[in-house]
Amino acid sequence: MKVFRDPRLVSGYVYEHPTADLPELTHCGEALCGTGHHLSPHTHSGFEFMFVSRGRARWLAAGKTVLQRPGDLYIAYPGVRHGTGRQRNPENQQVWLGVELEGMGATGRALAGRLWRDRPVLISGCENLEPALRGIVRQVVSPRPRRTEVITVWIRTLIALLQQRLDQEATSPTDVRAQVLLSPGVQRVLSYLEKNLERRVPLADLAAIATARSKPQFCARFKREVGDSPAAYHLRLRLEGARSVLRQPSFDILTTALHYGFSSSQHFSTQFRRAFGITPGEWQKGGR
Repeated sequence: MKVFRDPRLVSGYVYEHPTADLPELTHCGEALCGTGHHLSPHTHSGFEFMFVSRGRARWLAAGKTVLQRPGDLYIAYPGVRHGTGRQRNPENQQVWLGVELEGMGATGRALAGRLWRDRPVLISGCENLEPALRGIVRQVVSPRPRRTEVITVWIRTLIALLQQRLDQEATSPTDVRAQVLLSPGVQRVLSYLEKNLERRVPLADLAAIATARSKPQFCARFKREVGDSPAAYHLRLRLEGARSVLRQPSFDILTTALHYGFSSSQHFSTQFRRAFGITPGEWQKGGR
């Protein structure tokens, strides 16, 4: 068990790989967070389901900021960096679970496929999932006979309840939605940056796309909503695009660097290692 020592946390703990005989359960925990709690960007190998029972939580992932309210379920996807962003969180109480759904049989694989297809991030009206989440955490905190069997039942119950809630989306699409806290101007800029990864985009152009009064006003709004400056956000997009093609035979390091708007392979390599902790050459050879 890891106990959190953040001064902004009233109490909290997390268990990493809590049961050796159930590796699909990657982690679980709960926390009571005071105002100003900050969680640095991080990733998980499986899906993470986080439920807020009190207060609110703000999350940033893949350039989108959402506000989670009591009864909402936030979903973090495998390999996708997520955290609170630069803005610190309001006070909240939360419980979470990490699970590799593909290892949970046919029902787990079906849910994973559905989530990847539809990509919901925030689902409202999930109060009936809380007992399953807390049931798993209790079994982990206080080991009991046959706890792996009980945890497995709880996980399968969670999967069934989440499928049930997603089924309601088909008949009531307005009830299940991601509450994205982005202004129309910033959304236009994000879309534009995602489509222009081959060059650095002048700040004046972005401010005009956002119809901002000035460049400083636009930068302040963008950082407030997205959590990064426009330049830092676009650099991350370009580096992620470069990483995705580097293992293709037709893309060597220099070709990739020039294709994504870097002035040289050395500049590209420096930025790549700073972002991912590994050189482009090491990544090409299969490093992680």
